[in-house]
Amino acid sequence: MTHSPLRIATTQQLHRAVREAGYEALLLPEPSPLDIHGSIDKRVGDGRVHHPFLEANHADLVIDFNTTALTFVADGDNGSQFNLTTAALGIPYVSWYLDPVTSTMQQVNWADHWHILEQSNWIKCMFDPDLTDELIRLRIPNALYLTMAVNDFDFDRTTPDVDDGPTVVAFMGHPATSWFSHASPVLSNALFPGMMCAAARADMPDMPFHKLYYDLYGFAEPIHESDDRAARANKALRYFNDKFAYNAFLALKQRERFVRFLRLKLGHAFELVGDHWAANYGYEHTPRIWDRAELYAKIRRTPICLNLMKGNLESGLNLRHFEVTGCGGFLLTYWTAELPKFFEVGVDCDVFHDEQELLQKIDFYLRHPAKRQEIARAGQERTLSQHLCSHRITAVVDTLRAAGALPGGPPAASLPRDQIVAPTATAKRTAPEAPTIAHEETT
Repeated sequence: MTHSPLRIATTQQLHRAVREAGYEALLLPEPSPLDIHGSIDKRVGDGRVHHPFLEANHADLVIDFNTTALTFVADGDNGSQFNLTTAALGIPYVSWYLDPVTSTMQQVNWADHWHILEQSNWIKCMFDPDLTDELIRLRIPNALYLTMAVNDFDFDRTTPDVDDGPTVVAFMGHPATSWFSHASPVLSNALFPGMMCAAARADMPDMPFHKLYYDLYGFAEPIHESDDRAARANKALRYFNDKFAYNAFLALKQRERFVRFLRLKLGHAFELVGDHWAANYGYEHTPRIWDRAELYAKIRRTPICLNLMKGNLESGLNLRHFEVTGCGGFLLTYWTAELPKFFEVGVDCDVFHDEQELLQKIDFYLRHPAKRQEIARAGQERTLSQHLCSHRITAVVDTLRAAGALPGGPPAASLPRDQIVAPTATAKRTAPEAPTIAHEETT
């Protein structure tokens, strides 16, 4: 049955974004608190509520973050088999991952989790192109690339009232890992594959882990079409376990090193806003700001908002790229390969590659507040016109319609393996002048 407009069922997190995209938003009931880690039993219980709701409201699509809306219904006369609720109704289900697949469904045993991921009627939208290719390499169907975005909000578009002291640089985020403060030892032979791939990555930054692991060094046999269900799950488990040390390397490379460096060089002029820094590293910090309006106000007041990636990103962007720019803050971010596809460096934000360049850029932008304000304004325009969750939902719908999976599209076809991406930054404008080198005492 065709509906106009499209009827999309979602959770509270994406409800406004669906409406802003121009679709009819159906708010899924919560029989129990929605949980990305929910057990199969819990998801079966939730499915008993979601199934009649989706059926009665003639939903065309279900979309969520991180499997919060993934539920099951009994399949078969004896009730011992289960099916995705959406599959039982013939409705496409899209889960937009903001975290790696291994960070979700943790109350489901690994073999079942992997088998569920293998279901072809579930579209998994990944936030990083290399992680998308990784899932495809591991034979997970319908893995598509959908970069992150900021959720639709009543953003303040006025010029921010920036507070120039005593904090001049702030990072909003938690430690990338607690591995280095954990009491449980990791066997050295489990570290070897990840460390070997990390060493190669240092010289070949464009080479993702799955290519290093399988193609360059041959640490394990890839998953084959002929493998049975247990073999597929076991091979995937070994792969992700062997990736442990590689993720630790990325955590240090893309986040932890710069936090320690700025604590040393800038002292209290650098503020950490997040949890666990004291417990993991002994760093003084401001607790996480949970209220979104309060967080955005903090970003707008801060002269330089630093963005650092976690160990689960290989080449993509994280949420903070879009939050800082969306609310009108000035974004100084660690370089990542996908960034130029979404922002124009030196126009919408600026980047650094190492510790020396980080200090150079901080010094330059503290001495050039007008340039900072100009970039912050351009970044906000870019994000609010191209990088809201509503824009990403439209991209997903267009892809599904083109594949014939939604009303209003051509006859049904298999989903493409092409990447879903947002509009790219195409404007060519002049970058700021080269900064002078900052001395260690610069704040």
